[in-house]
Amino acid sequence: MTHHAHILSRSNTLWTQGISALMIMLMHFIMQIDGYPRFLNILGSIGVAAFLFISGFGINESYKANGLKEFWSKRFVRVIIPCWMIWLFRLPFVEHFDISQLICNMVFVNSELWFIDFIIKLYIIYWCARKITPRHTTTVLAISSIVFVFTSQFTSEQSFSFFFGYLVSQHFEKIKRISKTTVLRFTLITFAYGTAFTLLKELQCVRAFIGTLPFNIILLNIKLPLAVSLITAPYLFPWVKKLTPITWFGKISYELYIVHFNFMPFVTGTVSIVKYIVFSTVISAVFNKFNAMLRKNIVAAFAAIIYIGVCYILVCKYSMRITGLFGYICIPYIIVLVITILLFQQKQVLNIHHRKAVFWTMLLCLAMIMLAVQYHFDPMENKVDRWSAIANPLTALFNGEFPYLAQTHLGGNASPFPVWMIFHIPFWLLGNVGLSEIFTAVIFIYSVKIIHGYGAGIKATILLGMSLNLWYETSVRSDLISNFLLLAAFINWLIAKRITFTSCPTILSITAGLWLSTRLSVAFPLFIMFFPFWIKLSIKQKITSALLTVLTFCATFLPLALWDYNSLFYAENNPFSLQTRQGYPVDSIVFIAIATIMAMKWKQNIGKLMLFSAAILVFIPILSYGHNMYVYSNWTDIFNSAYDITYLDSALPFCITLLSTRQHYEA
Repeated sequence: MTHHAHILSRSNTLWTQGISALMIMLMHFIMQIDGYPRFLNILGSIGVAAFLFISGFGINESYKANGLKEFWSKRFVRVIIPCWMIWLFRLPFVEHFDISQLICNMVFVNSELWFIDFIIKLYIIYWCARKITPRHTTTVLAISSIVFVFTSQFTSEQSFSFFFGYLVSQHFEKIKRISKTTVLRFTLITFAYGTAFTLLKELQCVRAFIGTLPFNIILLNIKLPLAVSLITAPYLFPWVKKLTPITWFGKISYELYIVHFNFMPFVTGTVSIVKYIVFSTVISAVFNKFNAMLRKNIVAAFAAIIYIGVCYILVCKYSMRITGLFGYICIPYIIVLVITILLFQQKQVLNIHHRKAVFWTMLLCLAMIMLAVQYHFDPMENKVDRWSAIANPLTALFNGEFPYLAQTHLGGNASPFPVWMIFHIPFWLLGNVGLSEIFTAVIFIYSVKIIHGYGAGIKATILLGMSLNLWYETSVRSDLISNFLLLAAFINWLIAKRITFTSCPTILSITAGLWLSTRLSVAFPLFIMFFPFWIKLSIKQKITSALLTVLTFCATFLPLALWDYNSLFYAENNPFSLQTRQGYPVDSIVFIAIATIMAMKWKQNIGKLMLFSAAILVFIPILSYGHNMYVYSNWTDIFNSAYDITYLDSALPFCITLLSTRQHYEA
C-alpha cells in the first residue's frame, strides 16, 4: 500500500476536515432558525469529533518526525494568532462590549469558542507529557481524557476523540497494514454502535437525565463512533474525493470554523443561511491565504495586520455614522486590502515594462487627487483643528504675537512644537498648511523608490492610496500622518546611505533633538533605530550624544521661553501638556521598556526595524487609551471624540515601507 493511499493520508484527512467543517457550519446556522429539526445537532458534534481525532493523529505524527521542535511556535502562528485576529476584528460588531469576556477570549479560558479552548488544553497536556515524561505520554493522555468526562457536556462528549487519534498514530504502521475489508467491517460496527446509543438517547426516560454525567457518557458513545464513518469514507470510497470542493473546504476548515460563528446571530432564515455560508467561505479563503503568509514571513504578516487593523478601525468609526449595515462596507474593504497585500508578496507581481513611467504617473495622480480632496472641503467647516493649530500660531507669530496663545478655529489651543511649525512656514505662505501632507506623501513614496526601485515605489503608492486614513487626514488637513511620513522617509534615507549612529553620533544626536521638536512620539522609532549603536559608544560619547539631543531640543524652545516663559510652560494647555495629556507616568515607563526590548531585538534586520516602529506607535495610543478606559470604565467610548484613534495612523508609513519591499525585508 503506497503512502498516498493509506487510510489517513493527507488527501483523505483533508476531505474529512472539509466535510466536517461544512457540517459544523450548516448545523450552527440552522440552529438559529426557530423550530429547526433537532436531529441536525448531531452533525456538528460528529464533525468536531473528526477534527479532534485528526488533530491528535497529526500532532503525534509531527512529533515522530520532528520531536517538540517549534511545537508552540507552529501552534501560535497556525491556531492562536488567527483566532486573536478574529476576536479583535469582530469588536466593532459586538453589541455589548465586555472587557472580561475579551480577556477570556484572548487567553482561551471560557471563551466564546469552546472548541479552541479545548484543543489548546489538549496541546498543553500533550506538550507537558512529551516534555516531562515522554515514556508515559499515553498514560497521561488517557488520564486527562477520563478527567474530561467529568467536565461540561461539550468537552465530556469529546473526551477521547483526540486521544484515539493519538493512539492510531502510535500504532500506525500496524494499522496501515489492515485490509480494506477489515476497515469496512470496523466502520459498520462503530456506525451501528453509535446509532444504537443515538436511539437510546432519544428515549424519554433517558432524556430526563440531560445535563448529568450519565447522559454525557451516552453522548460520548455517539460522537466518535459515528465520526469514524467520516474518517474512513475517503479511504473506503475513493470516488468521494472527486468532490473536490469538499477537499478544498478541508484546506480552509480552521478558518471557516473561527469565521462562520461570527455570522450566527444574523441568521434569520434559509436565504440568510445561504448568504452567510457564502460570506464565511469567501472570508475564510482569503484568511487562509493570509495565514499562509503568516507562517512564511511573520514580520511582513504582522506589518500587514497593523496596516489593515489601522485602516479597518477608522472605516468602522465613520461607516457606523452612516449606516447600521457598516459591515457591508468594512468587511469587503478588509478583503480587498488583504488580497492586495497577498498579491504584493508574489515576486512576479509588477513585473511590468515601463515601471518608471507607471511610477511617476501614479505618484502624480495621487498628489493631484489629494490636492483636489483637500480643496473640496472648507477647512473652517472641519471638526478637526490640527491644521489651524499650526496655521493660527504661525499667523500670530508673523503678527508679532506669542504663537501658543493663538486659538484654533474650534477654540482649542496649539500644541505643535517649534521645528514642526517652522517646517510648515512655506505651506503657510502658500495659504494652506495642509499642503505638507501632499509634500510628505510624495517624499515618503520617493524614499521607498530610491532604496528599493520603481516596483516598490508603485506598491507604496497603491498601499498609501488604499488607506482611507490618508484621505480622511487629507480632507481635514491634519498634520499627524505628515509627521510620520516624513520620519519614515528620513529613516529610509539613513538606511539607503548606510548611516548609523556609530558613524555619525554628533550629527544624528542633533538631528534627533530637532525631530523631538516636531512631536514627542517620533522619539520611539528613532530610539529603536539608534539605541543598539549608542550603547556601543564610549561612555564619553554616550553622555555627549545624549546631552546634544536634549540641548538641541531645548534650544528650539529657547526663543519662545525668553519671549513668554509662563505661557510656554505654565499655561493650562501649553504644548507639553497637550502632547502628553492622554497617558499616565507609568505608561511612559512601559513604553520605554518595550522600546528598549525592540531596540535590542531588531539586530539590523530592516524588516524588524520597520515592524517594531509601527508596533510601538500603535501600542502608545492603545495603552494610553486603554488605561484611561480602565480608570473611567468607559470601554465603549473608543469611537467617540474622547479618543482620537487617528493617532494610530502614525504606524502606516512603516507598515507600507515593509509591505512594499518584502524581498528586501525577509524575516
